[in-house]
Amino acid sequence: MDQPRRDRARHAAPSTPTSRSVPGKSTGRRRATPQKSSLSLLREASSKLPVQQVAAIAIAGVLVASVSASQQNPDTPASTPVAQKSAMETVSAAANAELVFSRVTASSKPAAKTPSTGKPGADSASSDINQIKAVNDPEAAQAFAATKLADFGWGPDQMSCLSSLWTKESSWQTTAENPSSLAYGIAQSLPAEKMASVGSDYRTNYKTQITWGLGYIKERYGSPCGAWGHSQATGWY
Repeated sequence: MDQPRRDRARHAAPSTPTSRSVPGKSTGRRRATPQKSSLSLLREASSKLPVQQVAAIAIAGVLVASVSASQQNPDTPASTPVAQKSAMETVSAAANAELVFSRVTASSKPAAKTPSTGKPGADSASSDINQIKAVNDPEAAQAFAATKLADFGWGPDQMSCLSSLWTKESSWQTTAENPSSLAYGIAQSLPAEKMASVGSDYRTNYKTQITWGLGYIKERYGSPCGAWGHSQATGWY
């Protein structure tokens, strides 16, 4: 004879163990302990540390944060040129700091004096000209004089008188100088500076001396032969 349905159902269903509750312990999943932020840890530490140490820790935290940010963005420069310049400009020294300057040397040697004036830096152009080597070439000087006769209105016949006159005076030497009168050059200009009206190189250039001498003869004696006649009569022209 079959058992009642109620008894069969009781025997067929497995019994499930019931969980026992332990006093003082919670049942189910445990929640993870919340992690404290750096700021919270800093606040907790600040209450136990002196003010100076707290400030140092705060500065260290800012530096660590900035380094972390720069590592995350490698393309971002650590500092801009403007920031570097500002940092350099804000550097200061103590009031009693020793300053060292580089030594600058200067020459106290006076300027060289020129032979003509004896004054430093004066007449430099004349000094440079006097240092140029004079050309003593009687043949070239006579050939040049022959080409200049027509410029003063004279014919070739005047060349013989001119040659005799200046051979007597200077032998056609550019640097000829009379030791007693200090007359100078082929035409024996007295003083020598008169020839500067033609050119500043009158002491070294026979062309300048000849051009001035022919003008002098034209003005005083009319022609080279007139000057040569006067020289024969008086010994000078």
